[in-house]
Amino acid sequence: MTEKTYQGLVFPLNIYAHSLYLQEGNVDYLHYGLFKEGESIPHTSACKVQQRATDLLLARLPPPPCRILEVGIGLGTTALELAQRGYTVTGISPDSQQIALAQQRVKESVTLECVTLEAFSAPAESYDVILLQESAQYIQSLALFNKAHHLLAEPGLILISDEVGFQRTPKYTGYGLPLLTYTLAQAQRCGFELTEQMDLSAQAAPTVDYLLWVIKKHRASLLADLDLKQAVLDYLLSSLQEYKQKYRDDHYGYVLLKFAKTKAPRWKVTSVIPQDKEAIRALFSDVFAPEKMSDALWEWKYERGLGIAAWHSGKMVAHYGAIIREIHYFGQPKLAIQIADVMVSAKERSRLTRRGAFFLTAATFPECYVGYGARTWLGYGFPTQRAMKIAEHLGLYAPVGKMIELRWASSTAKPHLWTRIRHLQPQHNENNQLIIKTLWNKMASCLRQALVGVRDWDYVQHRYLLHPHKQYELLLVSRRFGGQALGVVVIHRQDETCRIMDFIGDLKHLPEVIKQVRCMASGMKKVIVWITENFVTAFPKPVEQHDLDIQIPHSIWSQGVPPEDIEGHWWLMSGDTDFL
Repeated sequence: MTEKTYQGLVFPLNIYAHSLYLQEGNVDYLHYGLFKEGESIPHTSACKVQQRATDLLLARLPPPPCRILEVGIGLGTTALELAQRGYTVTGISPDSQQIALAQQRVKESVTLECVTLEAFSAPAESYDVILLQESAQYIQSLALFNKAHHLLAEPGLILISDEVGFQRTPKYTGYGLPLLTYTLAQAQRCGFELTEQMDLSAQAAPTVDYLLWVIKKHRASLLADLDLKQAVLDYLLSSLQEYKQKYRDDHYGYVLLKFAKTKAPRWKVTSVIPQDKEAIRALFSDVFAPEKMSDALWEWKYERGLGIAAWHSGKMVAHYGAIIREIHYFGQPKLAIQIADVMVSAKERSRLTRRGAFFLTAATFPECYVGYGARTWLGYGFPTQRAMKIAEHLGLYAPVGKMIELRWASSTAKPHLWTRIRHLQPQHNENNQLIIKTLWNKMASCLRQALVGVRDWDYVQHRYLLHPHKQYELLLVSRRFGGQALGVVVIHRQDETCRIMDFIGDLKHLPEVIKQVRCMASGMKKVIVWITENFVTAFPKPVEQHDLDIQIPHSIWSQGVPPEDIEGHWWLMSGDTDFL
């Protein structure tokens, strides 16, 4: 193969491959090498240390004849070696260029397919070994192990050599490598036993130093041959320096893992996909209501949703769902999840232990989606007292606040002379957007020492104006003279109660806003607000105050924000729920 061959590889593989070609005149592998103590970077062949890594992995294989599925074919060197040893090999990759390069190498000795593991189709028990050399990190662990359990005969093996995360801290806030502890836990939940684990971090880490050295050495040729911009190489070198530091800090590492297939577990745990809609709606009907969740409510709720499900005999028996929410975390923009639709079939509720369906979904969810280096920073919800106690007992949640209901009688007094209240009219959406943007900025400034869900126009429109079943009213309180907007409230009328769902604005104007809402609701009996206990004093003194027995949970299962950092800091109202 010539240097031109590697130009079609995706970034940064094109740079890695071409760097190796320029340095050694040949490229067999794209994966890390294993260096021995004392081997210096400039005087060590990359091909030699890469072959050492491959040899270590292949030494764990059962003897041929044996059917092997290699996930992530690379350049086809490993697949060809396996075929030459007498194994029957299938190689897959979603990268068509890698498939094309591998095909040149393996010819007819290996079956190749351009497809992801998730989309790959083969009869059950088609393989004896599934081999993943630096490809497991790109596949969600549940998807990997569930698919492997289907594809492998008994006793089948999974062999993995890859980078992993050892720990996560606030220092690294972007997406991180899969945490080893989570991977091992999910493998066990999917029916696999860990039979060997080797920490190869010390031997693999010098690969990063090698890449830094070889890219810098051949920088000019890389820029010219691959038609790269300077900024691209600078970005890659900066990323490699960060990787190097993460290895030094024991945040990242490199491991070899060997798993053996065991019997299928009682519950199959999966990530929720759109095709699961009917199963979720059926479970919702079984747990919460005689009627299924409507299509419109499903779309409204799960347009921004995530979920983990447990299945038994092909039927969904547990579901842990959440809605992605933009928040301000002590003034910093973050993503959070609002827990929603935590459901367990009545037949499974007796197993509320660490071996039950509820625990499996509730523990797997934060492992996949919550914490440092994950998709979302933290979560919140509004569980019942019983659900909260169960989750605390299982080590899943810690309480960080509770909800209080404030009640005022409606008022027949005349509105304040200097302010007025009116509905925001839909025909004035452009002006409404500007008003809410201004008021949200003021509110965010007031709550720089708190956690609060973003209340911009996009959120208000989705949460209230586009709700498929409930009707909400948006009310603006402003100065009578000059028209200065003081606050927007969202209300929901039900029977003789006016519920304030939300407030957007400077907190100092809350007393005047509440006064105007009470006057506006003069034909009703009461005005109520839900608010986290720590912000009760921001509101005017109520006629009645009630503890709702609703605690705010915080996940302590995944590596993330400790509960003491946020206890007593959430601003949450009725509108932060998904059920009011």
